[in-house]
Amino acid sequence: MPVKFSLQGGGNLYYGYGIIRANSIQVEALKVGLNQESPCLIVEGELGMICAKIEDDLMASATRESMSLYTEVLCQVIKHTTIVPLRFGTLFDKEEEIHEVLKKDKKQYLRFLANLDNKIEVELKVWWKKESFQETMMKNKRLGRWKKALERGEGQGYDVVEFGKAIMEVADYERKQIEKSFLAMLRPLATEWVVKDPMDEFQAFDGVYLVERQKEADFDQAVGILYEKYSATMIFKYTGPWAPHHFVN
Repeated sequence: MPVKFSLQGGGNLYYGYGIIRANSIQVEALKVGLNQESPCLIVEGELGMICAKIEDDLMASATRESMSLYTEVLCQVIKHTTIVPLRFGTLFDKEEEIHEVLKKDKKQYLRFLANLDNKIEVELKVWWKKESFQETMMKNKRLGRWKKALERGEGQGYDVVEFGKAIMEVADYERKQIEKSFLAMLRPLATEWVVKDPMDEFQAFDGVYLVERQKEADFDQAVGILYEKYSATMIFKYTGPWAPHHFVN
């Protein structure tokens, strides 16, 4: 994905959403909110970039509104055609810069588009419920004995710190076991996948998958099976389809 271009100030800027095959979508059909600039398509040979003209870079800052618009436009596009999404906040000073990007990396973008054809991105995040996290950790006999000793007032502050570290080690082990179970179910239905690092101590799994559209229902069903198995102790958040952010460089 192109990095954010430096801005020289003054005049209109171009906010980039993503790169598609030229004329593979009617951008006029894309819906945006009131007072939002409608997307346009800048074409260079076989490729086109979906953009919006904006007056200043503040309009592309990471506000909830701007993030929502960015996501909504990409979600509309993937209903009609394949897109290589640009990083949120990618700006260009002028149209000529966009033409240059499309010409310079044409072969790379065409490879991405071919690889992403008829595929979607979905994400599955799973957290332990608080009580379940504690129960899972205390199933480790060593941690159980250690916890009881600390509750009796034995040990120093150093021991409390070490106990916390030991919990995280056990949590990492449990995450690996969950990851194996989830991947065994979901990996056969995905073309590519990425397992992300946990965002907090209670997160057990965060996987992003590139799935062929004809396998989407099968993938949904597989997630449903995992939900039935783990929902008593875990919280599931399954989202998508998204533009394939995690599968382009």
